[in-house]
Amino acid sequence: MIKQVKVSEAGSSRGKIIKSLGLVFGDIGTSPIYTVGAILLFMLPTVQNIFGLLSLITWTLFIVITVQYIWLAMSLSDKGEGGTIVLRTILDTLMKPGVAASAVSVLTLIGIALFIGDGVITPAISILSAVEGIHLIPGFQDTAQITILIIAALIAIGLFLFQRKGSDRVAWAFGPVMTFWFLSLAVTGAISIISAPQVLFALSPTFAIDFILEHGWESLVVMSAVILCITGGEALYADMGHLGREPIIKGWMVVFPALVLNYFGQGAYVLMTDNTHNVLFAMVNNISPHLLIPFLLLSICATVIASQAMISGMFSIV
Repeated sequence: MIKQVKVSEAGSSRGKIIKSLGLVFGDIGTSPIYTVGAILLFMLPTVQNIFGLLSLITWTLFIVITVQYIWLAMSLSDKGEGGTIVLRTILDTLMKPGVAASAVSVLTLIGIALFIGDGVITPAISILSAVEGIHLIPGFQDTAQITILIIAALIAIGLFLFQRKGSDRVAWAFGPVMTFWFLSLAVTGAISIISAPQVLFALSPTFAIDFILEHGWESLVVMSAVILCITGGEALYADMGHLGREPIIKGWMVVFPALVLNYFGQGAYVLMTDNTHNVLFAMVNNISPHLLIPFLLLSICATVIASQAMISGMFSIV
């Protein structure tokens, strides 16, 4: 009997972790589609720049998500609930009315505004970036940009129409699809790293520091694109009340390595080819052209799931 209970609890725990991959990590999980390409718009793909880029991404993920959200923010909750508004409620109980309390209210509004902004940007940039992978399919290289925009717009419109009717009936599939997505990111990234294993040196924070010191104020422009790698990080804290703290933390232990492997794989690909356009899809196509179309379809599914989660979260606080 005790053994059956333990097995049941283990199954429930795994189920919550998989569910978290679909509901919590969708946005941050689709950022590899566009982040590296966006950063490389501001700099040349030299060895030092690529190492600096990868180091900045890695340590931004670690500091903002692992330290700020996992270690700090998620240790604060109101009956298990998290999020910007809950954090404000917790602080209100600790502060007396005055300038400090007013400042907290202003910061809360700014935080909510940023979250809503993320909810507006995510469907547009992630779906469009995924659909742009069509350009790498043989016979579709000359597809007009307006056609890409129309396809992405139709997907977004369909998403909002579907959202209105509710997504509970298919929400059970979000976790497994995103689990397969993160597995695909990890595997393709690891395979690409084999071609240029020296990129692993960029795990050292010294490359990020050197990049900032060398480029000075110009590095702020690059950081404005690097920040794309943590879009959706707020979801970890905001969704804590739905799934619990432990499944989200364990989910991050799966997501973080997958993201790092893929970013480093993209870095290795850029070092070997100097290509800075549609980097993720070009990397997959370089590994095996037969993988491109299935991976493209999977990426579109992943971006739709990520967008759906962000839209739900956005409307839940409006």
